[in-house]
Amino acid sequence: MTSLVLVPGLLCNHALWSSQVAGLSHYAEIVVADLTHQRTISEMAFAVLERAPEHFSLAGFSLGSQVALEIMSTARDRVDRLALLSATHGGLLPPVGIALRRAIESIEQGGFDDYLEAVFPTYVSAARAADPILKRCFFEMAHAVGQEAGLRQMRALLAIKGPFSSISQIRCSTVIVGGRDDHRTTPAAHEALAQEIPGADLVIIEDAGHFTPLEQPSIVTEVLRHWITR
Repeated sequence: MTSLVLVPGLLCNHALWSSQVAGLSHYAEIVVADLTHQRTISEMAFAVLERAPEHFSLAGFSLGSQVALEIMSTARDRVDRLALLSATHGGLLPPVGIALRRAIESIEQGGFDDYLEAVFPTYVSAARAADPILKRCFFEMAHAVGQEAGLRQMRALLAIKGPFSSISQIRCSTVIVGGRDDHRTTPAAHEALAQEIPGADLVIIEDAGHFTPLEQPSIVTEVLRHWITR
């Protein structure tokens, strides 16, 4: 059975992947990475590689996609397949970078819950902004990760200064997954990334924003099942 490493995003933990773990456990031995103790993307990538088997499939969401691309820069020979969800080719889109700097200021002044309350609607499709279950999951993950780890993750994202140079050298089976209504990592950003990776498949999911694994869990699980079994 193949091994699958799932890498969560900013202020996310294993709960992000709960549906995918349940749906893919018959096809892969699954490890969910922990990005709460490191300060840089390279440190996060090293920590993931330390826990990973010698060869594995790799799926990264948002912040986790950047960690996955760093892994592809340093140890791509260990990765059999690659899935990048809510991903750019390196770093944040400019409006998101500005928003994240403001968020750091707000959180440092004691506004962690205020930040979560304000940012949640920007992460999901408009139809799901009032979904109490999804919102509770978002808040519970953020509190489990914690304010200090979240600030470290934000600064790690802001420190990425440009595209990962090794993207065009990726040769393994790759799928790019994005939400049609994602305003933080736009469909155009996903399309650009897919064009940079030879042979990459692009899947844009309708009625989803940034949090595709939670907003459309069954669709994301099926996309990853097809990717990991082909």
